[in-house]
Parts: sequence; C-alpha cells; structure tokens
Amino acid sequence: MSNITEMQSNRREFIRTAGLGLVVLASGARAAKTQATKPGEPYFFIQMADPQLYWSSVASWKRAIDHAGALKPAFVVVTGDLLNCAGAVAKRDWKKDEQRAKDYLTTAATLDKSIPFYNVAGNHDVCNTPTPLTLEWYTKRFGKLWYTFNQGRDFFMTIESDLIKNPKGAPKASAAQMAWIKKTLQSDAVKKARHRTVFMHHPICLKTPDEKDQYFNLPLGPRTELLKLFAQSGVRTVFSGHLHRNNYVKAGDIDLVTTSSTGRGKDPLGFRIVKVYPDRIDHKYYGFEDLPKKVKF
Repeated sequence: MSNITEMQSNRREFIRTAGLGLVVLASGARAAKTQATKPGEPYFFIQMADPQLYWSSVASWKRAIDHAGALKPAFVVVTGDLLNCAGAVAKRDWKKDEQRAKDYLTTAATLDKSIPFYNVAGNHDVCNTPTPLTLEWYTKRFGKLWYTFNQGRDFFMTIESDLIKNPKGAPKASAAQMAWIKKTLQSDAVKKARHRTVFMHHPICLKTPDEKDQYFNLPLGPRTELLKLFAQSGVRTVFSGHLHRNNYVKAGDIDLVTTSSTGRGKDPLGFRIVKVYPDRIDHKYYGFEDLPKKVKF
C-alpha cells in the first residue's frame, strides 16, 4: 500500500505500545462529519503549533484542545514540537519523553471524536538532527512522518522539515522524503485539487526567500528547491510553527504563514483559524482570550 493511500484510508485509532499505554495514531482522519457537506460550501480548520510539553504545561495544551473542540472545525493540525524533548539524541531522557507523549496524546484524545486530528513532527520531537532511532520513536507514537490527506476537493501535504534542515543523521529518510514530495506534487490528486496547502514545522524563511541561513529557517538550497516545487504544483499556502510568534512572508504567489505557540510564545497563547472558501483561503491568529464562540463566514 502506498504512503498516500495508507494515510488516506487509516482512521485515527487507539493502539497499545510498550511502556506507553493508549496512544493516538495521527495517520489520517477518523470517519467524521465535517462542515463541508455541500460542494462549494466554506469550512474552517485550526492550526496549532508548539505545545511543547513540558516546557509549557499540560493545562495549556488542554486549554487549546478544549477550545478547538468547542468550535467544531473540519480538522485540527499541530505543526510540530508536540513535546519538549532534548534537541540532541544523547541528551534525551526516554522515560520522561514517554510521559510527555502520554500526556500529549491523552489530552488530544479528549477532542470531539468527530474532528480529524493530525500531527507534524518538530525538532523537539525527533531532535535537531534526527536519526533512525528518534524517527522510529516518533512514528510508533504519533504516526507517519510525511503524508497527505484531503478535505473535500482540497489537498493537504505534511512534511518532516527536520529531515530537510539537518539530513546528516538520517540521509536515507531525508532522500526518501524528498523523492516522495516530488512524486506527490506531480500526482493527479494535486492537479485536480481546488486548493493545495502544506504543513511543516520550520518556516521556509522569515523575511525573504534569499535570506541567510539561521536556526529558524530552512537552508537556502532546499528552501529554493521547495519553493520552486510548490510554485510549479500550485501550492499557495504553507503553514509552519517553530518560531513561537506569528510571521508572514510572501514568496511569489505563495503565502508562508508561521503560527505562534499554544503553550509558550512571544504572542498571546492561542491558535490560527483558517477559513477555506472556493476561491481563497483566509486565516487569523487568535489568543485564547479573543477566540470567537462561533466561526462565521
């Protein structure tokens, strides 16, 4: 079964893994009744970023999940740093990491079961330089590292950006992902889609596509390659996290949107509400204190 087919067919489910107990596989949507019940009807989803348990509290994460459940989005996606594990493999405390993962997943499981829920890996989940060990640890608890899903006629792709930023620790996985990205972006599913949107942890850039490399952006080489691939395939929006504040860049026709943290950031804690219309995608970041009681179109 292909990565794409598997991701589209698997439902979010509870499984038991050694030492962890019940966890959630974010490998695709559960059977769910979403808002887009008629062709052309607008819907919205929620993008969260950087819960980063335990750098931030479980209470903050629960607050985000509770607010999302009350709003009833078409789906929720968390763009990385689900946990606050060490950035280097040698410094990981695996016992504490298991507890962080359990707390994250147990809280996420309280989300209304009709709402699909998707995870994206971040550097504090798989380390700044991911290795086969950290990648396997993540996938056993949170699901696939890269995958696609659809909401109606709209196409969504998730990318493991740590393998793009620092591929040396897992070069085979990095090469496999890049080959998958290229192949997927040329697929009929992408060509036939109404909107094409990407989720990843790292912002592609912070100010301009040709800026210097630094901790928060992707290196210039893969950054340029990704933007070219996205432009050619009609991707118009890329959502990311990692920065712990909101940031917006226009790269040609592509909007690069960085979202602040649900747990600890320079902007008020909260998440982004993304409205999807037939002809456009609108979005706005809300602090928890400013969230609407109902999303209106």
